[in-house]
Amino acid sequence: MTNRTKEDLRTKLYLLTTLLIMTGIAVPAVLSMPVIAVPYGNKWQDHKGWSFGPIASIQNDKNGKPAWILSGHWVTNVINKTKESFNQTNPAKFDAWINMVMLNGSAMHKHTISNFSLTNATMLDKISTYKGTITITMKEGPVKDVPVEIKVMDNHAVATSVDGAKTNNHLGNTSIFGTIVSKQEISGMMSMMSKKGNMSMMGMGKGHSTGQW
Repeated sequence: MTNRTKEDLRTKLYLLTTLLIMTGIAVPAVLSMPVIAVPYGNKWQDHKGWSFGPIASIQNDKNGKPAWILSGHWVTNVINKTKESFNQTNPAKFDAWINMVMLNGSAMHKHTISNFSLTNATMLDKISTYKGTITITMKEGPVKDVPVEIKVMDNHAVATSVDGAKTNNHLGNTSIFGTIVSKQEISGMMSMMSKKGNMSMMGMGKGHSTGQW
């Protein structure tokens, strides 16, 4: 299998998984991929109303200067909901998978955020704030009960602030920023993939591929 074919397959699986997540269809664990961890695998029975998106953030070092690039994905069911929306059988969730690397490309490593426990939720104008605790993986091992604040701005951007006292200020003094993927965006991507697939099949019959989108 050529590198191009592998990349096309990887992209199609990613977009298919994304669409399934956004439309509330159960996602089998077999679709889990490094680029996006499918939350909760085949245990995810009903996730309508969930939101997710990419992480794209620059974090400061201990001197307050930009030093780290963060990428990855987050997923949650708290957006546009109050604390009263949740109970023991329907708990609030916020999970994230983070790749962290220095600006010069060195020191690549990963973190995961899980075990979110919601303690407070407020909504003011176009900003919703959710406070609670999380477990975050560190080099020495998982750190539990870390205070966290998640802000959702205008249903487009997400800022996650992790308590530096519990993490030796490893993530710097700035929030981890990400964006929210809309269902319209997913539908557009899937439509584009569908058109690309049809064009590729036509091209294969003529002995060539379409190449670009």
